[in-house]
Amino acid sequence: MLLVKDLQLFNYPYMKKNDMEKKITGSGAKAYQREDTEWRAKPYSDWHRKLDKSLLMTDVDFIEWRFINGELKAVGIMEVTRVDMGINVTEGYLENIIHRFEERDFQAKAARKVAKSLDTSAYIILFREDCSEFWTYDLNRKHGWKHHDPQQFEEALKKLR
Repeated sequence: MLLVKDLQLFNYPYMKKNDMEKKITGSGAKAYQREDTEWRAKPYSDWHRKLDKSLLMTDVDFIEWRFINGELKAVGIMEVTRVDMGINVTEGYLENIIHRFEERDFQAKAARKVAKSLDTSAYIILFREDCSEFWTYDLNRKHGWKHHDPQQFEEALKKLR
């Protein structure tokens, strides 16, 4: 893990020098910055769930970005869900995921709205717990699931524009 040091983006007196160091991976991507695995927003999420049901809140799991002609552009809204090891991913399993996103919850509708506002598409990404397999579903086109190995999925992500 590498550190990008001495980024002088802000000059706030309460910030320590290490606050501006950025960890990056060997490929140059931003690495996970925290040492713990605590879900720091959980207290807020739990609190919000107790509020009036008319106060709707959902999260977007990920937004995939690219620099295109020097401009930062969203190229995909990603709703991510995991399948544990030992679980057989069948057509029924995949259909249940679609039902959950489309019917039970409003995740699909919210993801499509966010995607539309950012002029991009929304996807469900199902991944095997060890990232050995991936399945993708295009929420905008309501297009069938595609299965990918890790290299194929990386290539599919690279094609997003």
